[in-house]
Amino acid sequence: MSEENSQNQLSYCGELVRQHDYDRFLCSMFLPAAVREDVWALLAFNHEISKTREVVSESTLGLIRLQWWRDAIDGIYERDEVLSHEVIKPMAAAIKKHDLPREHFDKLLYAREFDLEDVLPGNIEGLMNYCDFTTSPLLALIVQATGDDPDQHVIQPVAMNYAMAGVLRATASLALTRRVMLPEDLMNKHNLDTEHMLHKEQAGVIAKIVEECAAAKLAPSKPSHIFLKSIDALSEMYFHKLKKCDYNVMQNKEVLEPSFKVLRLFWKTKIM
Repeated sequence: MSEENSQNQLSYCGELVRQHDYDRFLCSMFLPAAVREDVWALLAFNHEISKTREVVSESTLGLIRLQWWRDAIDGIYERDEVLSHEVIKPMAAAIKKHDLPREHFDKLLYAREFDLEDVLPGNIEGLMNYCDFTTSPLLALIVQATGDDPDQHVIQPVAMNYAMAGVLRATASLALTRRVMLPEDLMNKHNLDTEHMLHKEQAGVIAKIVEECAAAKLAPSKPSHIFLKSIDALSEMYFHKLKKCDYNVMQNKEVLEPSFKVLRLFWKTKIM
């Protein structure tokens, strides 16, 4: 490998995020190079805990996996112990460098326990709470890792809208794993059974439910932080595309992708 290729090679966390959380990887590229590794470590941690349900065969094993991460974080904060792990080592470095509060990590881990329960959110409020708990603490950590004060930014609506757009767009792929994140009361209202999510004749009904969920998105907060601004821009594009597709989320995922996404993200984040 040439010296130039070696210098351009991503770190383990950077490559993990690029492969599995590409949108937020794109947003991280708007940040100064000096803080990207710390942000990638946080995003890599988030990926590792968010995939828990996908990699375990039963909820007990999922809880054990989450507890392993909880113990690792406890070691960092309580005993200054850092496991020799590709994600934990750079994450511990970011925690110490930026004095990141433990409470946000605890909230993210607790939120992921909900994934293991295989229950639907009871209503739109429950779905919004899920979006909040799984995303707001992460964005707060990222803002602080860039050297900024999270308390000086309105993070919650940015986080909730981004997570909501992601959950709705993932309806079909979630259904393939026998998982449904649409509100239970709306499912009952439209007489939709979780067992029939993949039936073609249900696509129109699902679209109606998704439209009702999308209507609950929060008003944009016009964030000033560059990472939050880019996340907000993605949310705006995704909700616009959902509307343009008549909220038919059971189409191929490519259909739900905004045209010229990267170019438009750059425009909305850096120029507008």
